Amino acid sequence: MVRLYVPVNFTEYSLNAVQYALNLGQKIPSVLSLIYCRPPINDNSEPLKENIEERLIQFSKELEEGFNAQQKENITLITRVEAGYPEDTLVNISHKEDPDAIVMGTRSKGDTIKELLGSVTSDVVKNARVPVLAVPAQSTIDSNSISNVLFLSDFDSCDYRSLHKLIRLISPFKTQVFAAHFKTSPPDKWDKKRLEEMRLYCQQTYRNYTINFGFITDEDFIGGLDSFINENRIDLIAMTRHKRNMISKLLHPSITRKILFHTDIPLLVFHE
Repeated sequence: MVRLYVPVNFTEYSLNAVQYALNLGQKIPSVLSLIYCRPPINDNSEPLKENIEERLIQFSKELEEGFNAQQKENITLITRVEAGYPEDTLVNISHKEDPDAIVMGTRSKGDTIKELLGSVTSDVVKNARVPVLAVPAQSTIDSNSISNVLFLSDFDSCDYRSLHKLIRLISPFKTQVFAAHFKTSPPDKWDKKRLEEMRLYCQQTYRNYTINFGFITDEDFIGGLDSFINENRIDLIAMTRHKRNMISKLLHPSITRKILFHTDIPLLVFHE
């Protein structure tokens, strides 16, 4: 049973995230919790809790009426209203309930207020203890396949755990995984050694999956990432968010945040 939590505020990008989650969960038994987060302080502009609950229930019924055969068989929808700001509420829920993933909608790149709205997603990505899937407004998922997934990896112990979670989520789909490490200079012997160790491990552990290993070498991270995405027709980017000390944070802006605000490819973030 896969449990996916999807925050909903009835904007276009949040509704798109719901559709993405439905397609992601339709091939295996899944529970989708649609969560509306209300500000903790009521004002006249905020709908009453009862009205929100009724709207969520009606929205859930409309979704179920449009289910295909697989969705009818495998998906259970749950609605809930929580008091609190989403960046706090979703993090608290992730700590207490440990869902398999939080699926969040974001605006597409280039929108003038994307960084303001996207900061909610980046805050959840930063502080949640469970995988967070950020879905840009224009992103869709093929109901039959997620063809190509880029797993950005350091080939360290944390990435073995992240890869296992990734395989669990995409196991119902026909998927090719590209496990790649970004380098601004040619890889050294230790980089190659870690790559080979993970390759041998995956060869033994995930025999039914196609996993390619390599390096993305470019002085410009975003430029190299774009080239790789285009050349390999990437549908989903996955990565582990590593904890770093304060000096490292000051010297190197968050790679996760760079990807989140740059690309229109869904981004799945795991944690150490």
